[in-house]
Amino acid sequence: MRRITIWITATFAVAALLLAFQLNLSGTTGKSGDDGNHTEPGSTAPAKPGDDTPGDGEHVGKPGENK
Repeated sequence: MRRITIWITATFAVAALLLAFQLNLSGTTGKSGDDGNHTEPGSTAPAKPGDDTPGDGEHVGKPGENK
């Protein structure tokens, strides 16, 4: 009986992992209200002279990343 229970549990676990993998490949996000339009919010104020923050069109990357 114990072997059957373990086999059924393992089968369900593998099926759940395969389903999650397939949904990940197909791009399904699972977020409600997600219509697929992903736009970055624009800058709210222009950059000031001497300001080190990136402005519109400037490279924004990870620290240590080449520009």
